[in-house]
Amino acid sequence: MEIRIKRFLLRLIKCSFLATALFNSLLALADDERPIIEPDVVPQKVDEALIDTENFEAGLFVGTINIEDFETSMLYGVRLAYHLSELFFLESNIGFAEGGETSFEKLSGNTRLLSDAEREYRFYNLGFGYNLFPGEAFFKSWFSDKTYAFNSNFYLLAGAGATDFAGDNRFTATFGAGYQVILNDAVTMSLVFREHLYDIDVLGEEKTSINTELSAGLSVFF
Repeated sequence: MEIRIKRFLLRLIKCSFLATALFNSLLALADDERPIIEPDVVPQKVDEALIDTENFEAGLFVGTINIEDFETSMLYGVRLAYHLSELFFLESNIGFAEGGETSFEKLSGNTRLLSDAEREYRFYNLGFGYNLFPGEAFFKSWFSDKTYAFNSNFYLLAGAGATDFAGDNRFTATFGAGYQVILNDAVTMSLVFREHLYDIDVLGEEKTSINTELSAGLSVFF
């Protein structure tokens, strides 16, 4: 009987030691925040082209403008914008072109409705823009298999200003859309489609002239 009691006490002591060791092991694992299995993954550094904290944007643009009844002409100009937020911005534009000949002038020979000075086309406007679809644009390199991602914006435009053409200064309403790609932290490229509407009576009857602009530009934030 005494031998059985001793064996029981020995077994109880062994169980106590094992329970204490197991409890200490669990406490150590709980204090260790590392995962039990560490994945062999190396983080990749990604450089994303974002607009700097500067709110002003200045640039040049070039393209074409269809001057109604006076042919399509080359257009060039200057753009200045101020970004109110990530979605809204104000912009002003000054553009220059030269009107061509009307169909009447071409058919009549020496008859000219406008002088060379009156054919000079100049507009300036102040507009409001809204970034409708911010996103990303992907371009594949021509020299390798790499693909590059750039932040982009599809935006809407509306504004008003004036057009100097045919010897008069005419109030002009504008509206359109643009697509902008952010090349790096400070430089952007954009494509713009815009309509210019003003009243004109050079051909005798007053009408609303609709002139379509299609241009591309580069801008810098500062």
